[in-house]
Amino acid sequence: MKIKISLIALLVTLASFSQKKVEKLKEYTAPNGVNYKIGDEITLNRGSNDNGSFNYVMIGGWAASTAKLPATNSGLVVTIKKIKKYNKKRYKGVVFTVGGGNITNYLIMIKEAIDSCEITPCKSENEKVVKTESKYDKIKKIKELLDDGVLTKEEFEAEKKKILNSKDK
Repeated sequence: MKIKISLIALLVTLASFSQKKVEKLKEYTAPNGVNYKIGDEITLNRGSNDNGSFNYVMIGGWAASTAKLPATNSGLVVTIKKIKKYNKKRYKGVVFTVGGGNITNYLIMIKEAIDSCEITPCKSENEKVVKTESKYDKIKKIKELLDDGVLTKEEFEAEKKKILNSKDK
């Protein structure tokens, strides 16, 4: 009897240590700055594979496989059903379980999907690169206008003086 109890205690202990490291979340703030909650909608962008299929959006559900979503699902609006944070050896990240209005669910590896622009919005407003024009680029443009006859020599010199005296780069 003592052996059976010891064996059961050992099995229960081992089973508790072998539990998956998964945390269910109600909301998640993604790298693109969007705070996603259960019930929110996400629009799928174009897949990041060469043929337009998705790398980080997969067919899920009870018969989940590693089947990637085809390019025909581009533009599909999906609704978040579950948000899970995984901390395993093979994968550390957040996965959304989403419904696309049909019988099966889909899985979105959200950080990777954002990084590869498979969902919209894919980049944070802070990450957008602002192209600035140097004063020399501006002078080049007005020089072309002078050469084309749009500006007179006096107008060109006045504009050039304004640009060179400005505090911009």
